[in-house]
Amino acid sequence: MNVEQLTPFIMAVKEVLEQFGVTDIKKEAVFLKEEMVIDQDVTAFVGLVGDMIGNVSYCFSNQTAKKIASAMMMGMPVEVMDEMTRSALAELSNMITGHAVSVFSSNKVFLDITPPTLVAGEEMYFILAFLNTYKVVLNTSLGNVEVNIALEI
Repeated sequence: MNVEQLTPFIMAVKEVLEQFGVTDIKKEAVFLKEEMVIDQDVTAFVGLVGDMIGNVSYCFSNQTAKKIASAMMMGMPVEVMDEMTRSALAELSNMITGHAVSVFSSNKVFLDITPPTLVAGEEMYFILAFLNTYKVVLNTSLGNVEVNIALEI
């Protein structure tokens, strides 16, 4: 995996979030980790298969997740992490990953995605993949979004 393969994911996060009125999206940091370790309150992840195999996860604090879900639901207040909120965030991960996959496809890299999985809870820690993983932290008007990308070519 190389750093150029991050661009479709970063671009997709920005473009999808902007559709919901999220502004001021800036790349804050990029880190290379030895494995995909997750330690955020809310994580949605999607598997990738095809010309590359791997996982991508979108991680949020509980507060940021509720703000993003509210934006997706046209400003409806979101005060708890209920079934509708979790469903919205899982769909967000599906939309972002689908958009990134379409960018890869236009560059003759063909991928398919698995249905999204969402995990929520305080003080979580789990390892999703034992692959080198790029962690991209994006700062938005609603809080930080952490994107973890682990791909095997």
